[in-house]
This record gives sequence, C-alpha cells and structure tokens, in this order.
Amino acid sequence: MKKRVISGAVYTAILVGFFCLKVFVHTLFFDALIYTFAVLGTWEILRAFKDKTTKAQRVIVMAFAVLCIPVCALTEEYLSQGLLYTCVCLFALIAATVSSLVFDHERTSVESVGVSLFAAIYPTLLLCLLTLANHAPAIGELQTVAFDSNLLILFIFVVSPLADVFAFLFGISLKKVFPKKLAPKLSPNKTVVGFIGGLVGGLIAACGLYFAYGALFGSFDNMGLWLPVYLAMGLLVAAATAFGDLVESCIKRKVGIKDMGNIMPGHGGVLDRIDGVLLASMVIYLAYSIVSIALA
Repeated sequence: MKKRVISGAVYTAILVGFFCLKVFVHTLFFDALIYTFAVLGTWEILRAFKDKTTKAQRVIVMAFAVLCIPVCALTEEYLSQGLLYTCVCLFALIAATVSSLVFDHERTSVESVGVSLFAAIYPTLLLCLLTLANHAPAIGELQTVAFDSNLLILFIFVVSPLADVFAFLFGISLKKVFPKKLAPKLSPNKTVVGFIGGLVGGLIAACGLYFAYGALFGSFDNMGLWLPVYLAMGLLVAAATAFGDLVESCIKRKVGIKDMGNIMPGHGGVLDRIDGVLLASMVIYLAYSIVSIALA
C-alpha cells in the first residue's frame, strides 16, 4: 500500500507539473508526456503480445508509436491538420503491417496482423485523441464558458481519477449490502455499486470543474446550458474509465499476466495506470467535437 501511495503521488506530481508547463509555457510540453505514455505503453503491450506477433510486426508497431504522436502534435499545432496526418500514419501502419503477410509470410499469420494492429491502436492511436484534445481551440463564448483544451485535459485527468476513487469507496463500503459483481469473469473485485459510485464521482468532479473553471476564467451566465453539458461529460468520462479498466483486465487475462509492467510499484505498468484515461480521451474528444458542431 505504501508503494502504491508513493507511486500515485509521484504520478500526480508529474501530471500537475506537465499541465503547468502546458498552461504557462507551451502546449507541446504536455504532448511530451503523452508521447512518453505512448512509447512506454506500446512497449508494454508488445511485450505482453510477444508470442502472438513477429519481430517485424513489433518493429512496425513501435515505429508507429515513436512517430505518430509527434506528427499529430506538430501538425495540429502549426497546421491545424493533426487529425489528417494521424490518419496518414494509420494508413501507413495498416499497409506496412498487412505487407508483412507477403514479405515475412513464413512467420506471419492473419491473427498476428490483427494483434499487431490492436497493439498500435491501444494505446498510441487512442493517445492521439488526447493529443488532439490538448490542442483543441476554444469554442463558444470564451468569456462565459472557457471551453478549451485546458478544460478537456482537466476533464480527463481530474474526473477519471475521482471516478476511480468513488468507485473504490462505494465498492468497499457497500459491497456487503450490494454484492452484485459488475463483470465477475473479467474483474471479480468490481461491483455494480462501485460502478454507480464512479458515476457519482464523475458528476461531482464535473460539477466542481464547472464552478472552479467558471469562477477563474469566465462567468455563470449560461449555467442552464453549460452545467448539463459538464455533467453529461462527467458521466461519460466516469463510464469510459470503468470500461477502460475492464478492457485492460480482459487483455491481461487473455495473455495470462497480472500487470503490464512494474515501472510504477503498487500500480504496475504505464498501461495499468492510464487504462481508464485511454477511453476517457476518446469520449472527451468526441464530446468536444459534437459541442463544436452544435455551436458552429
């Protein structure tokens, strides 16, 4: 437990430090942290899938992880074309991975191609969405809502952890009264009441962000419009965080390992720490895109 607390504190300090660099120095600093997540996370998942992929496929996936986040970040920052160039990287990955069936046909199977593509999507491609969120332009009336990239990052890295905390507290305190398991074959310790607690935590965190962000950078003139948007995003992030945990649990069960790594004592690997963040990033960027279209 002591190691877990220390690792969690160090992780939080790193997040806060890079977020401050993003806000006060340059947005690309936070991209550097995302890049670290992508490279280390890809290395972990490729190690887990080592027996299911070929060496050539692992090199291709690792090259994708090394190149894709910088390409996405730089083209979005300077050309506002990050999504386009991410798609270019993705098509290049697909072409190279499928080509391994021809150029390395004796060691390559259709199954290994699928596993390799999954290892590239999870985590790197999902982290590209976090990168795009990190560069998202402000939408709406900035004076009243301040709906910008800083807020999106806070939604991901504040709502998601708080949802986890509330899920844990609800699960521990109420599991004897409400013992029903959420997904007993994937994660026996997770309960339905814990999932509900996570949703409650998501709502509380989103509400807190609305009032804190509004007080610091805007006003509350459009509360009837924006507070429900914040609360809906809080619920979505909390649900995505819980689902991301289950996805990670399923992967580990499929490959027969307990943790993806040991870089964070008490937590495991990078993927064990950011599993909920991956899907939360997808949800937040999609929600941001929908709001952008609605206000266009």
